[in-house]
Amino acid sequence: MLAIRVRGRHHPARMKTFLTTVIVAAVLAKTGLSSAGQHTAQLDAQRRQLRQALERVPTEAQRRALREQLGEVQFRLLLDPVWTEGKVAHTVAPGDTLGRIARRYGVTVELLQMCNSGVVSCLSVGHTLWVPTGTVEIVVSKSSNTLTLHRNGEFFCEYRVATGLNNCTPEGEFTITDRVERPTWWRPDDHRPIPFGHPDHELGTHWLGWSRKGYGIHGTNKPETIGTQASRGCVRMRNEDVAVVYALAPVGTRVIVTE
Repeated sequence: MLAIRVRGRHHPARMKTFLTTVIVAAVLAKTGLSSAGQHTAQLDAQRRQLRQALERVPTEAQRRALREQLGEVQFRLLLDPVWTEGKVAHTVAPGDTLGRIARRYGVTVELLQMCNSGVVSCLSVGHTLWVPTGTVEIVVSKSSNTLTLHRNGEFFCEYRVATGLNNCTPEGEFTITDRVERPTWWRPDDHRPIPFGHPDHELGTHWLGWSRKGYGIHGTNKPETIGTQASRGCVRMRNEDVAVVYALAPVGTRVIVTE
């Protein structure tokens, strides 16, 4: 029986980089269908146990810990090469590119690569890709400083975030309009561009801009502020967490910010 922890934060299983997850998927694919299938079955069993436990635990702290673990398991299942639930098979046709396939199905190129053992941009005609389907929606709660991502209307993962100082993060419904990896930060005080990698850079590894100009979801160089009201109005995430959301949320994703 798989053990489930409901106390404290659970960091050892967190995906530190996308590359790590892609490597794991590639190794599983090469070890044969039997061992890969066994691994997938274990993840599915853990997912079921976590969902059942969520209905029984009495405190919000315990539920938060379980949701964090459940999100990790569900993301690993989504990337698992054996797991086909919520995916469709796409046969590469002449003229196909990762970008065109991603736009056709409403997913990101990053997620396509991760679900297919890091497939590169040069595709082979006739090759089959597994493509996740459905919609993604993000809900940010300012009262709990959490970001919850839903896939196809169901809970998928949840992260602690930092929201705006003195409640300045705007409430309402927005959409993701631009996605930038290794973004340049335009410092608000003097509008000076601060390149990614500079010690003063505050946007972290990824930027997901909203339809409300000047606001978005991004990483941070101040992880100690996560869980508090500390930003100039944007939603801050740990870099390893925003990388996951970046892969899951294409342009057009709805973002709902609540009190």
